Amino acid sequence: MFEEFLEAFVLVFVAEVGDKTQLMLMTLAAKYTVVQMLSGILLGVTANHGAAVVIGCCLSSVIKGRLLQIFAGFIFIVFGIITIVFDDENEKGRNFKFGPILTTALTFLLGEIGDKTQLTAMTLAMEAQHPALVLAGSVAGMLAIGMVGIIIGTTLTKYIPSNIIKTISGLVFIIFGLMRFIE
Repeated sequence: MFEEFLEAFVLVFVAEVGDKTQLMLMTLAAKYTVVQMLSGILLGVTANHGAAVVIGCCLSSVIKGRLLQIFAGFIFIVFGIITIVFDDENEKGRNFKFGPILTTALTFLLGEIGDKTQLTAMTLAMEAQHPALVLAGSVAGMLAIGMVGIIIGTTLTKYIPSNIIKTISGLVFIIFGLMRFIE
């Protein structure tokens, strides 16, 4: 049971290290307080990943058993390759004028649509016995990486090149994908 939470937490956390979300956080951190930003992240990510978990649960009723494991493994391997190969540094955070919490929430809600973390939550929910734990783990992962992005996000890339961070993140996804094939 706890494994579902932990897996969602780790995958979402690792996926967001060095991602465009950290760039959005650095921009928003210049304007808003930590509490305002974390509140906004909580609202936006809960809505975004909540929708993904519901979709994942619906898909799991269509795709069953070993096929579901293979499908999930394939998706994670593809995420890993995309993370390593593609560059998302040219994407810019969206800016809204709705107050700090709602601005941050909308930035995360819209900025994460179709992102690998949303698709990760959906994929994990497809296999989950406890989808609420997947949602809790993915939201906790986003909040944790949000805190990192707010507090030390700019420092990380001074010491570790972003291509190394992206490569490690991609490899973690590939490993989780391969584990699905082995199970």
